[in-house]
Amino acid sequence: KVEARKGPRLGPGDVAVLSTLLGDADKAAIGAEILKENGKIRVVAARCGALQGALRAPNFLEILAGPDRKPLMTTHTEFGVRCVVNLEAAFFNPRMGPERQRICGQVQADEEVCVLFAGCCPEALQIAAKTEARHIVAIELNAEAVQCAGRSLELLGKRSPERAARVSVLQGDVRTSARDLPQGSFHRVLAPRPKGKRDEEDGQLVDEFLDCLLPLLRPGGICHWYDFVADWEFPTCERSTSRISQAVARSGRTCTVIRCAAANNKPVAERQYRTVIDFAVS
Repeated sequence: KVEARKGPRLGPGDVAVLSTLLGDADKAAIGAEILKENGKIRVVAARCGALQGALRAPNFLEILAGPDRKPLMTTHTEFGVRCVVNLEAAFFNPRMGPERQRICGQVQADEEVCVLFAGCCPEALQIAAKTEARHIVAIELNAEAVQCAGRSLELLGKRSPERAARVSVLQGDVRTSARDLPQGSFHRVLAPRPKGKRDEEDGQLVDEFLDCLLPLLRPGGICHWYDFVADWEFPTCERSTSRISQAVARSGRTCTVIRCAAANNKPVAERQYRTVIDFAVS
């Protein structure tokens, strides 16, 4: 059945990735329909299973139409900035594009910015291309994603070498790599953190991630903390803000929650959303 599908038809780049195929869907017909609908799409794939492990790599992508490219690489253009993505090895969400522009609108001239869990570095690339931040440090564990970021910086460097040079990409676990960065030196930290498999594990990860990022912020610094909440937790997201307040208290500091909202309008699971909590520390 051609209509038996869910998920985006467009992007990233020239690849359409479907999040779900329903029931006895006619995969070939679905793929052919999407290719016919949009001339920019060259490959149609379906994600089979959830993101895997700390690297947040897709479990498996099944090609429904178009050439079976190995690896499945594409270059996604977002608000004029090109980002190279290995769709089989790294997580990338084009629906976060408007949120990335929101962040760019807040970055001030000469800011030092740190992006944790940076993936293919879409946030770092946008900040470098669209703002006058002095330096952007990006940390990512996944070596394939780091390689993609390097290729994207090469593309940016051809257009603006000075802007590409503002970005430093470090491969490593943020819980250890953050300790090697200058403490108390960043005006802004972005933390689109991964989710643990179970609630107990997730709570432990939250504490560990917050404990490693808070020392990076200078007084008055702002953190954009991306969490996972149920729809009924909006607008206050009390469970998430409470964890933040407890972590800040452990560090001997205080914080003010500035904003709490859905990071985009698509649920990550049934009644579960990605939220962004902006808070400032003193």
